[in-house]
Amino acid sequence: MTKDNLLTSVSKSISVKLGVIFFLILIMQIPLSSVRSLIHERQNMENKAHREISQRWGDSQQIATPVLVITRETQAEKETVQSRFTLQSNVSDFVIDLKAQKRYLGIYQAAVYQSKIKLTGSINVDLDVFQIENSQLSTQLFVPIRSLTGLKNIEQININGKKIKQQAYQQGNNQQVGFAVGINKNDLIDKILSYEIEFSLAGSQQFDLIPNARKTTVSMQSNWSAPSFVGDYLPDERSINDEGFKAQWQVNKLNLAADTTSNFIKNQQTSFGVKIYIPANTYQVNERTVKYSFLIILLTFAGFFLSELFFKIRLHPFQYLLIGFSISTFYLLLLSLSEYLHFNLSFLISASAIIALISGYSSVVLHQKKRGVYTGILFAILYGFIFILVKAEQTSLLMGSLGILFILTTIMYLTRKINWYEVGIEKNE
Repeated sequence: MTKDNLLTSVSKSISVKLGVIFFLILIMQIPLSSVRSLIHERQNMENKAHREISQRWGDSQQIATPVLVITRETQAEKETVQSRFTLQSNVSDFVIDLKAQKRYLGIYQAAVYQSKIKLTGSINVDLDVFQIENSQLSTQLFVPIRSLTGLKNIEQININGKKIKQQAYQQGNNQQVGFAVGINKNDLIDKILSYEIEFSLAGSQQFDLIPNARKTTVSMQSNWSAPSFVGDYLPDERSINDEGFKAQWQVNKLNLAADTTSNFIKNQQTSFGVKIYIPANTYQVNERTVKYSFLIILLTFAGFFLSELFFKIRLHPFQYLLIGFSISTFYLLLLSLSEYLHFNLSFLISASAIIALISGYSSVVLHQKKRGVYTGILFAILYGFIFILVKAEQTSLLMGSLGILFILTTIMYLTRKINWYEVGIEKNE
């Protein structure tokens, strides 16, 4: 066998052709990997924008039920001994009106909110701590808040039905921050301290509450239609529609006791609340779309390979490479468009552009215009299938499995009569 005959035989070998196609599929992972890196880079830029918006507007907030802080200074042998008691609320009730909106930094957006909070409750006071001789007491009602930068206004503070005239002040204790107001000792003679506080609090992304009272009830309403309830307790009642949501919680802690240790807030890990998030994040959806890129390229190359068999034509590896790069361009175009347009519209524009490009190219390389039209129809079905998989988060695995099974069945049916050992071999008469 001459050298020319050997090269011709190798070029027509079905095994060699399949090896080349598989190698091209691996090569196509390079530009797709660059697209994934670009998505992660843009996502990091978005996260940075979120942090900057949160710093300016207010970070995610967390509020605990109010506590009464009693600081006692006792004289003993010319020394002053200081001790501190914290009395948790017996009953605490939150009524929260949360107004959410989107704020932008360049092309990036973040969910922020402004909340109006009405907080009522009562604290049982143990008067025994006041009966110690040679001691001085100071008392204050403390409301723990995670981020005081979001505290916009304190409308009023009522103690035992009387409006407190003195100004509230910032307070910190054992890594806890919040605002506090001094309490007169005379307000504690009835062995119970009732409070009513109204204030405005700004934040972003998430709003949590720590239910440290014996009984904590929360009633929350918002104009945000895409909440995610988080934490250790789900709402007892909730309703969600296009105009917003309403939710109610009730948490009981029958074993709650007074805290006389240095730990200011007990059971801090127990919390619940709502996450205000923007559904269908652009970069998350793009990343899910790219995950199916290997499947699209594999099916595309398999389709053109079958076209070679059925139509008795030959495609050069460079032509496969051009088609592969066209598919990679789809993801880059989708990413860039979805930063300015809705994802659905971006997907439609990007897919239409690539389908028109590949179908026009196929009408020439496959030697018939109608073959190019058929190719465009098949690509439309393929991209439609991928779009459904991306959008159907809960059932994507099931639909993907069924789709792959259907495609595999179709390929096996079309190639059932092909004698692979005779493909590419010319019979000599």
